[in-house]
Amino acid sequence: METAEHHCRERFVDTYSREGIAMVTITNILNLGFGHMGLKLKTRFCATFLLVLLAPALLSAADLKPETLHAWDAYVRATKMRVEAHTRGDAPFLWVDEERGPAQRVRTGEVVVEPEGGGSPHTVPSGLIHDWVGTVFVPGARLEDVVRVLDDYERYSDFYKPMVAKASLLELTRGHEKITLLMTLRAFSVTAAVETDNEVAIVKLSSDKAYSLSTSIRVQEISNYGKPGEHALPENHGPGYVWRTFTVTRLEQRDGGVYTEIEMIAMSRRIAAVFRWLFQPLAEQLPRKVLVAMLEDTRAAVVQETQTTSLRAQARPR
Repeated sequence: METAEHHCRERFVDTYSREGIAMVTITNILNLGFGHMGLKLKTRFCATFLLVLLAPALLSAADLKPETLHAWDAYVRATKMRVEAHTRGDAPFLWVDEERGPAQRVRTGEVVVEPEGGGSPHTVPSGLIHDWVGTVFVPGARLEDVVRVLDDYERYSDFYKPMVAKASLLELTRGHEKITLLMTLRAFSVTAAVETDNEVAIVKLSSDKAYSLSTSIRVQEISNYGKPGEHALPENHGPGYVWRTFTVTRLEQRDGGVYTEIEMIAMSRRIAAVFRWLFQPLAEQLPRKVLVAMLEDTRAAVVQETQTTSLRAQARPR
């Protein structure tokens, strides 16, 4: 049983978390035809074992507690103070410039992602705060090229497929946006979905530096997504994959391209002690995979849009 538990934990559970969403899926259960019969039998055992374990945790709903929300608000306030210190020049504007080495790795094409402050998640009363930061370099791009992609919400379902099902700009004023996002994930015959509204404050520090702060003001999980009984669960009530989100995006044009940096912070329901052995490694590492994917998707979208714009310009009659 100990070997089976380790095998299940290491290979068949995956957690996905992006702006406004974190979901749990079981992967590799069918083994894709690889391996010998012993592994296939172990795979089937793991699938049954995990489904039995996960069903109560995934289906039971809970309410966001006042003390959890208080801890979140305090964490966001501290994050905003840290951001202000970076923008004032008390610290490097980009996280990737705080130490030697990461910026060079990023310039060579690597996506560098780490937990902010050296560790994640952070335990708060009845909750967990996940805080990860990462940087990607988009060679040949200008600041406005990246901004154009990040502001093109109607095309997020193309840029960030398949996780973003829908995105819309609700309000736009100088330095401020209000957006809505519908995030989905399909696992077997079940599709999980979360819808969020977000207030985005945008600050352009100079012609080559800008940053934004995105705060969730509504987070609702969608039950029975895509089915006749589809409905939004009440705010602050549900499985608690994501209670709140806060995202910091920093852009700097230099070295022949644009450094695109995202700090993604989310609060989820605290893991029950009986499931902690299974979920703790996921909570500590898998948000990194999601942030890497988000940064890679952003770079790919900027490169594609820049190339398309260039080709159109060349095709215009002179």
